[in-house]
Amino acid sequence: MSERPSAAFVCSLVGGVVSLIVSILSINTWFFMYSNSGTTFNYSVWYFIGSTNFTAVEALILFVIGVICGGLVIFGAVLQYWGQESNVRRGSVLVLVATIAGAPSTYFGILFGGILSLVGAYVGLTWKPRMGRNPILEAGGDRAHGSLQLGSFSCQEP
Repeated sequence: MSERPSAAFVCSLVGGVVSLIVSILSINTWFFMYSNSGTTFNYSVWYFIGSTNFTAVEALILFVIGVICGGLVIFGAVLQYWGQESNVRRGSVLVLVATIAGAPSTYFGILFGGILSLVGAYVGLTWKPRMGRNPILEAGGDRAHGSLQLGSFSCQEP
């Protein structure tokens, strides 16, 4: 069985699931607040960004962005786990871009999911498969000539 970047996969997957759940829960909160306040409503998390009054359309747009980015993070985590080095890199870049792009709409996954996604992207980008075992060298063979002496029987590489 080939080696896989399990740590990158788990971190990215959990971060993506948390971001997706936060997006789904936030749309419920937004529409609950919208139905109780009329045409606009205040949302304290966005106070620091500068926009505190949202309409239902703006809330829906942020929800769609959050769901798409959370789904892309999960898809990137699955790409990371396929184990080929090129897929691990592609998945890690996808996780990184989707986490940064979805940060405003998912509140950075309430921080926990965003940090896990970034850690997963970093681990995936720096992951390299370990060098495999070489049975010829372990058995005392000669790598330069590709030969292995087993008792009186000799094996030569073509």
